[in-house]
Amino acid sequence: MARVVIYLLEPEMNALQRLAQQEYRAVKAQAALIIRNELKRLGMIVDQPAGNVPDPKKLSKLNSGGIHDRAGS
Repeated sequence: MARVVIYLLEPEMNALQRLAQQEYRAVKAQAALIIRNELKRLGMIVDQPAGNVPDPKKLSKLNSGGIHDRAGS
């Protein structure tokens, strides 16, 4: 996943924190969801079917070297 730094004014950050709390999400996850939903609304990205969403556990193993490719095994 890519990282993005976003500068918010205090009222915007407070509103984001309140919304995240209402939705039982971390602030970063709430911000990511808002961005993703707006990109979908604008037609910039399309929904992925549930079966095509990468498994975070598998991704972390790949990134940590837990799964070896044929050249490395």
